[in-house]
Amino acid sequence: MKKLYVPIITPFREDETVNYEALKKITKGLLSEGADGIYAGGSSAECFLMTKEERMKTLETVISAADGAPVIAHVGAIGTRLSKELAVHAEKSGASMISSVPPFYFSYDFESIKRYYWDLADSVKLPLMIYYIPSNTGNHLSAVQLAEIMDGRENITSIKFTSFDYYEMQQLHEMTKKEVISGKDECFISAMAMNADGAIGTTFNCYLGHYKKILSYLESNDCKSAYEVQCKANAITTELCAVNLFHGVKVLLQYKGYDAGIPRRPNGMLDETSRKKLIDCYKNNMI
Repeated sequence: MKKLYVPIITPFREDETVNYEALKKITKGLLSEGADGIYAGGSSAECFLMTKEERMKTLETVISAADGAPVIAHVGAIGTRLSKELAVHAEKSGASMISSVPPFYFSYDFESIKRYYWDLADSVKLPLMIYYIPSNTGNHLSAVQLAEIMDGRENITSIKFTSFDYYEMQQLHEMTKKEVISGKDECFISAMAMNADGAIGTTFNCYLGHYKKILSYLESNDCKSAYEVQCKANAITTELCAVNLFHGVKVLLQYKGYDAGIPRRPNGMLDETSRKKLIDCYKNNMI
């Protein structure tokens, strides 16, 4: 059973304050659309543009609105101390799991990254999901190194593997026998073929139905139809990546009827021409 978790966005008002009521409605809406759970406070949520207090309150809001559905709390930060504080708060708030990118910006070596994850795992009893996204953090680790981190603590139970290297993903899966979750929406079908246990993707906020349909086709061995749906999803994803991703996702959520707000600066805004082009592409590629 492949699980699809939505890395929920953060709706900011015009003054860039968090709209917590809108966040509740988006959480409930995504779960009603068939999400298996919510990934809260991650990249899609613009977490590194938020204060510690905002990150804590948004997590509490999502957990409350999820009403028992699984909520994975992203607690990543550059420093171990802050990550541990966010992890302890997540555990007390009722999160199902914590997750974290590796520490970034400074050039941390492998031993430092390994120690970061083991310290974080030791700070709570919750399971921990590594969030591996080398294109953003600059930390490129091999499958052997990732396996060493994952095998070092019993409660490091999974990894969100956001990389195009599916050979490394497959090797990691075989080495650890632990859960591997794909993070590359545009290659969702490829990750499923390489036996990923599920996926977490930004575009799930807007067209989760495409990915659920791909899974349905794959389960019935209809690879041709699955590929066709992936192509439709990728047409929208390509348009999203050509503009400001953060605002683009919110524009599509707004089109769907959610009060998604605006991105927080320095993230930019779409002009009317780009907004219309994106929505037209979305409408033309619905299933």
